[in-house]
Amino acid sequence: MKQLTYHIGLCVRAFPSDRQKQIIRKNAGVNRFVYNRLVGVNREMYELSKTAQYSPTDRDRLLYLKSAYGTTTDMRNAIPFLNDPDIDCFSIANAKQDYQKAWSQFKKVPSTGFPAFKRRSNSFSYGTNCNYPSDVLNNPDTIGLYEGAVRFLDHNHIHLPILGRIRIKGSKKTVASLLDRTDFTRIGTVRVTIDECGNCFLSIALASDTPFHIPYPKTGKAVGMDMNLNNFLTDSDGTVIDTPKYLKKSEKKLKKAQRKLSRMQECAKKDNRKMRESKNYQKQRQKLAEIHKHVANQRKDFIRRTADREVKNHDFLFAEDLKVRNLMKNHRVAKAIADSGWRMFLTQLEWCATKHGRICILVNPKNTTQTCSSCGYVCTGDDHIALGVEEWTCPECGTHHIRDLNAAINIKNTGLLYLKESGIPISLN
Repeated sequence: MKQLTYHIGLCVRAFPSDRQKQIIRKNAGVNRFVYNRLVGVNREMYELSKTAQYSPTDRDRLLYLKSAYGTTTDMRNAIPFLNDPDIDCFSIANAKQDYQKAWSQFKKVPSTGFPAFKRRSNSFSYGTNCNYPSDVLNNPDTIGLYEGAVRFLDHNHIHLPILGRIRIKGSKKTVASLLDRTDFTRIGTVRVTIDECGNCFLSIALASDTPFHIPYPKTGKAVGMDMNLNNFLTDSDGTVIDTPKYLKKSEKKLKKAQRKLSRMQECAKKDNRKMRESKNYQKQRQKLAEIHKHVANQRKDFIRRTADREVKNHDFLFAEDLKVRNLMKNHRVAKAIADSGWRMFLTQLEWCATKHGRICILVNPKNTTQTCSSCGYVCTGDDHIALGVEEWTCPECGTHHIRDLNAAINIKNTGLLYLKESGIPISLN
């Protein structure tokens, strides 16, 4: 996969049978078990390394742990139930890889914390891989979507290791465009997930030497975007996009469902029943999860459509590199910021711009609101523009500004200046 130039992810809905759901849950449990076992073993090995040179017992234990958990085969030999025929060997290998990635992420960004134990939840997932026969890999003209361990049987069915044939449903246009490709397109990893609502999804990694998407035609336009709480987005062209506030609109329904779930939980505790064995509790939990999922899907669809519209109409896109996690530490605005989905929009904007051959840059948000876009005067001290002031007049040049529009213009100017300093050619109408 790394040798191929272009990569894309495809997420489709899957409809497994009851037997296949049992296998998915079993493999997801193995994935969590292996990850947690590696966390525990490595913590023990760290403690033993301090005393191994003084204690022969600790030294022997350390050598055993290194030999028993060195490779996937060693782990399966040390833990017999991992040899169950329903268990995908790739789920074990991917759990080890996830653990190694967690350590790599911790070394890059220490604030993420070192790998911790995974708790049991109402969602299940595990990863599997697509292995190709050697004759397919040696023949670039062979279409990889139909030949590997993970392969498409047709537009509506896919074959997975251990699980076998599964019916899928996704964007007909996207799936058809992938399956009709005549070049070598390879499948990498596949993530099988059953979410809190009981729905199954497949996340498929694809790679090829030819692009998956056709770039949008050039427009010769640049835009700066300012995100705020009064509206979702104000761009430098003067376009204002209101915040849909999906969470706020569904809040009444969520509160009612949550109260009902809490009452069922209290009744189950009084009767000394486990939550997983309480059928009414589980039904209500799933109803609550479906409401949350609906809100999340609404927000995701709105963000994707907005990002695609901005990318389609502009060649150069500039937005503030907001530290959303820090902004949400203010409890007064945390809920509104979470409902807006700013970070999701920035991520989607960057991905969509890259996909269609646009340039998207996140600029430093410092003084974008306090700077006059006409003369460059920065409002400080007594001239500082307080939160909630929507219109103001520059004390230096007397220009009247709308707060959000002025910030969007400053973001655009900062982005264009950065491109000019970087030597990237700019052609604007």
